[in-house]
Amino acid sequence: MKMFRQIIYDFRSQPVIGVLSVIGTALAILLVMVATIVYEVDYAPIAPESNRDRLLYDCGMYMRTERGSGCSSLSLHAIDRLYRPLVTAERVSAISRFFEPVDVSVGNDAPFIVDSRKADAEVWHIFDHEFVSGTPFTDEDVKAGRNVAVIDESTARRLFKTYDAAGRAFMITNRPYTVKGVIRDVSPLMKWSYAQLWLPAESDYPTMVDFQHNELFGDYGVVLMASSPDDVPAMREEALRLNNALNRELAASGCNRIDCGAPYGQLELSLVHGSNNPPATDQYYLMKYILFVIFLIVPAINLSGMTQSRLRSRRHEIGVRRAFGATRLGLLLSLLRENLLVTLLGGMIGLVLSIVFVSLLADLLFEVDTWQGVSSPLVVTWGMLFRWATFGWALLFCFVLNLLSAGIPAWRASRINPVEAINQIND
Repeated sequence: MKMFRQIIYDFRSQPVIGVLSVIGTALAILLVMVATIVYEVDYAPIAPESNRDRLLYDCGMYMRTERGSGCSSLSLHAIDRLYRPLVTAERVSAISRFFEPVDVSVGNDAPFIVDSRKADAEVWHIFDHEFVSGTPFTDEDVKAGRNVAVIDESTARRLFKTYDAAGRAFMITNRPYTVKGVIRDVSPLMKWSYAQLWLPAESDYPTMVDFQHNELFGDYGVVLMASSPDDVPAMREEALRLNNALNRELAASGCNRIDCGAPYGQLELSLVHGSNNPPATDQYYLMKYILFVIFLIVPAINLSGMTQSRLRSRRHEIGVRRAFGATRLGLLLSLLRENLLVTLLGGMIGLVLSIVFVSLLADLLFEVDTWQGVSSPLVVTWGMLFRWATFGWALLFCFVLNLLSAGIPAWRASRINPVEAINQIND
């Protein structure tokens, strides 16, 4: 309580410096948390992609022959050759690489456009979509080519005025389908689990071999899920062995698949742009660390000056405490604790401001990796804005900022000569 009374007294005696200290800390936390949230959306475990630390992805095929080169997403045939045989993978799912806008309607109602995606039934075991009605389509539905679909809650309400739409009939581009299940809406920022309409995967290209091996080109990407995060390296090694085996087979016909580092982990995947560009992880980490150092050092320098000013006004009090037996270490820790509380106050304000800031400016801060527009609004969920790991980073940032901004001023204050301080003699 004594510490809180001291902080309140400091704010009353030096309101401008006190307020500026809190505002400076809040702005520093705001900047680092906005950067953290924007970065983590692509690779942190966020529902329905809660298993990201167990996943690997391959999203493209880059082939080179004597007659030229070409790149594309994977065909189902390529996925069967390269990834279905994996022993170390618990699940392997083929998912169309990009979602496609299609018309949906019921009865005589005017059709509207939704974002559709195709996948096999394994997708429901990899991503944790929440079903509010019905069930996912099954392997039997995929193999039989049944006209069934899974739609999101917003699409169900627009079509049927209710989310409880399992078993209901509707049209997709003048073709009849039946709703198999309804899932909660997913933000388009979830680049592999987002779609307003999910359809069973169907063969995209014939498996006929030509000189460019076009039977390996298609519309799909593949998601591999290991039993645990510890099994991911072994799964990657096995996948690379299968890729190398295919390459040796292709070499006999004068063809070669260029190694771009696939399959990718979640962070690597977020840095891939095109099927023939390996991810630049080193540049990512360099830019991230440079930004965070700037966010730490610049406000720390400014706050250090204000902390020094605050402590200078308390020279008499510090001298009295030293004269009555307070040790330098005890005084140093006391001053650091007091400043840490002020830093935490500013940190909490900055954390709240960062959540509000990202929510209001999501359209400017994020982009959806697609060739066309998105039919669903770009929303930022609570899981993206706040996670305990993010909160922990904010607290750590506050602690480091406190040490940088208050450490030297507090150390100098603890070494004040008691007689000089009591008599207000300057250094």
